[in-house]
Amino acid sequence: MAAGWNLEGRTAFVTGGSRGLGFAIAQALLERGAKVAIAARDEAAVKAAAGRLTAGSDAEGVLPVVADVTDADSVNSALAEVHAWQGSLDILVNNAGPQLAPTTLDKVDEENIASAFDTKLIGFIRVSQAALPFLSRTGSGNIVNVVGATAHALIPNTGPTAIVNAGVVALTSYLASEAAPSNIRVNAISPGMTKTEGWLTKTEAMAKQQGKSAEEVRAGMAKGLGIRLDRWAETAEIGAAAAFLASDDASYVTGQVLRVDGGLSKPVA
Repeated sequence: MAAGWNLEGRTAFVTGGSRGLGFAIAQALLERGAKVAIAARDEAAVKAAAGRLTAGSDAEGVLPVVADVTDADSVNSALAEVHAWQGSLDILVNNAGPQLAPTTLDKVDEENIASAFDTKLIGFIRVSQAALPFLSRTGSGNIVNVVGATAHALIPNTGPTAIVNAGVVALTSYLASEAAPSNIRVNAISPGMTKTEGWLTKTEAMAKQQGKSAEEVRAGMAKGLGIRLDRWAETAEIGAAAAFLASDDASYVTGQVLRVDGGLSKPVA
C-alpha cells in the first residue's frame, strides 16, 4: 500500500471511474487500501478500467458497475449492488460529468447545458440520494464531489461549465449541513488544469496547429491563466486530494471545497 492516508477496510464508489479524474481518484483510494467500485455507462470501458486498476494486484479489490447517472433506477440499482458487494459503503465520489465545448453564454446550446445540469449537478444529487441510506454512520461515511476551477476563476469561454460547477459548490454546502446529523461528511475538490487523457489529446491537437510541442502549449496556457505553480496538475495529485478528504485525517472537515488548482484561483478572503 502506498504511503498516505489509510483507507483499509473502507468501501468506495466512484462515478465516471473508467477514465480521467475518476480513474485517478479510484486508483488513489485503491492504493491506500480501500475496496473501490467504479461506475460508467459503457460496460466495456468500465471493465477495461477495472482491469487496469487491478493489474498485478488483487482483482477482488475493484468492482466495475454499469450505471447511468441520468437514470434514477440505474443509480439505485448500482448503489444496491455496491453495498451488497462488501456489505458496507464508506466513500462516495461524485465525478461523472460532461466536458462542454468552449463557448460564450450568448451562444451556448440550451440542450447542451441542460444535459450538463442533468448529468453533473442533478446526477450528483441522484447518486447522493441513493447512497445516503447505505453510507456508514460510524464516522467513516463521506461524500466527495468533483467541482472544477471554473466555479472560482473567470476562464474565457467556460461560463456554461462554471454555472454547473457553481451549483455543485452549493450542493456540497447544503448537503454537508443536512448529512451532519447522520455523522456523514460532505466535501468537494476543485481541480484546475490537469493532464487527463482528454486534455492531453486536446493540447496535442493544438500543438500541431501551432507548430509547437504539447508541453509548450500547456506551459503557455499555464502562464496565460496565471497559475501560481506555473504547471498543470498530474492526475495523481487530484486523486491524492480526494483520498485525503475521504480519510480520517479529514474527520473534522465538512462543507468545504479544496481547490487543487496550483493557484489558478486567487481568493483573498
